[in-house]
Amino acid sequence: QLVIGINTAAGDDIWVKQLPRGPLSRITFGASPDRRPHWRPDGRWVTFLTDTSVAMRRADGTGGDSVLWAGRADEALLSPDGRWIVLRRGATSAAAGGRDIYVMRVGEDTAPRPLLTSPYDEMAIQLSPDGRWLAYQSDETGRLEVFVRPFPNVSDGKVQVSSDGGTGPLWSRDGRELYYLRQDEMMMAVPAGPDGTLRPNAQRELFRRSAPLQGLNAQYYTPWDVAADGRFIMVRSLSTDDASPPILVVVENWLDEVRQLLQQ
Repeated sequence: QLVIGINTAAGDDIWVKQLPRGPLSRITFGASPDRRPHWRPDGRWVTFLTDTSVAMRRADGTGGDSVLWAGRADEALLSPDGRWIVLRRGATSAAAGGRDIYVMRVGEDTAPRPLLTSPYDEMAIQLSPDGRWLAYQSDETGRLEVFVRPFPNVSDGKVQVSSDGGTGPLWSRDGRELYYLRQDEMMMAVPAGPDGTLRPNAQRELFRRSAPLQGLNAQYYTPWDVAADGRFIMVRSLSTDDASPPILVVVENWLDEVRQLLQQ
């Protein structure tokens, strides 16, 4: 299944697509925008953002929203074990240095606590499948690069994964690799060692993102996903050349033609 945020005439909502050719079903129906969904590990629940909360709902659309935290965030992840909520606050319109990462213990904390806050921007948060590592991007070097730290004890270490510009970090499903987009549009794969630590010196090139796939900006969050079999899921931006315009056929004097046919 694929979970995705879609904008329609009814607004921004969360939808689930049965792959490869199954139905596309809407699962949120609120008046306020719902966006940036993530799967829970069991595949039965989806977390997402509203204008006023971090929420969770069953993937089949039944039941109502479960509010994980009543507050606004621009990114939010629930840790694989369900014990932590990792938040990024500071919208895309905020001034440089206004984007920071916070954390909450589910059922214990009533407000987010600073996790990574600095004069720079930290964003595009991604937890490894085992919940031990936090990947993110920061502009602390003067341009966006990808970093990884232990989680939740982020002060215990730090590895800069990219060196030629990096955005959109994304873990493989088994946690053995971290993907990111290099500044030249090349998707990179960074392997992890037996202890889970990444080996940036052993990273390799996967593919170059083509022009139709460049419509999604990875400057603030990771806008793609990877399937269990390793396929990358991306949104293609259709240009006016790609999209077929509707055809309007105008028939003039059609009544005269009908009369002529009836006389034959």
